[in-house]
Amino acid sequence: MIDSCPATWYDGRTSRGREVTVRLTGETLVVSGEQLSASYPLAEVRIDPPLGRTLRALHFPDGASAETGAADFLDELQRRQGKPPLWRQLHRWEMSPRRALVALAATALIIFCFVRFAVPILAQKVAFALPAATEALIGRQTLQILDRSVMQPSKLSRQRKQELTALFRAVTASHPERQGWRLEFRDSKGLGANAFALPSGIVIVTDAMAELAEKDEEMAGVLAHEAGHLARRHALRHVLQNSATVLIVACLTGDIVSASSFAATLPTALIDAKYSRDFEREADAAAVGYLKQQRIPVRRYAETLARLDAEHHKERDAAPRLGEMFDNHPMMLERVKDVLAAE
Repeated sequence: MIDSCPATWYDGRTSRGREVTVRLTGETLVVSGEQLSASYPLAEVRIDPPLGRTLRALHFPDGASAETGAADFLDELQRRQGKPPLWRQLHRWEMSPRRALVALAATALIIFCFVRFAVPILAQKVAFALPAATEALIGRQTLQILDRSVMQPSKLSRQRKQELTALFRAVTASHPERQGWRLEFRDSKGLGANAFALPSGIVIVTDAMAELAEKDEEMAGVLAHEAGHLARRHALRHVLQNSATVLIVACLTGDIVSASSFAATLPTALIDAKYSRDFEREADAAAVGYLKQQRIPVRRYAETLARLDAEHHKERDAAPRLGEMFDNHPMMLERVKDVLAAE
């Protein structure tokens, strides 16, 4: 057992160091040097944890300290103090490249598991716990921002708007949470043929989307899909999952820090949305369920998705657009196949 080590002594009043020897005698640390002799109970001495190859200090109760690189001696002192060997183990990992790589890999795995599994769960809990008034405010402000930036008033006829509104009410009639849901019509060259859901129950259909649908049965599938997004609050969950800071604060405080600032992030997130496969499967399942209930061939919805994807690719090749929501949806061909498989 190592019972002593050389050290540099600082009295705590000046920066001048003095060479001393620190010795362990029973449960007492004795510091001795030229014209210096002091002793301290080991239990009252604080020892710095190891950090790389830097010197560590012993801090004495009278304000003095002693620096030394004698790691084994300091580890023995901590053991005698009854301190857990945690710091020593961490130091060994830190000093070993192989162990450091293992620790880095473990950290990466923990972060991946948190992002992949914990964040979606937290986002879902926050989205469904959000007060209705806050969600309504976010929805209104998001719509206002979109109207100022990428959307213009619809050019659809009044009759066509009334027909689609009636269809939307029929599609959402089976949703118990449908109160306050509404359909909005907008024209947008940048968005092209699109339909998307905002928080608070707002579904936006562009003129190009209404013109793309050849029959109301096709439009019913699209509206049922968006109703599925609304019922499961996918828009809020999507943004929350991609705003870790907002999500954590919301979990801790029970509210979103600022509805206005949160709403400001939604337009970009929705226009460029890449909903997860799980979100899209849930919304597609809602569309398929409605169509089957109404005895409408599921193939109609699959054909609409395929035609929509082809339209967007054609527009994209002609000229770049601001938003390509359906293009960016995960693997449209896979979605079409899944829908057809459910027929």
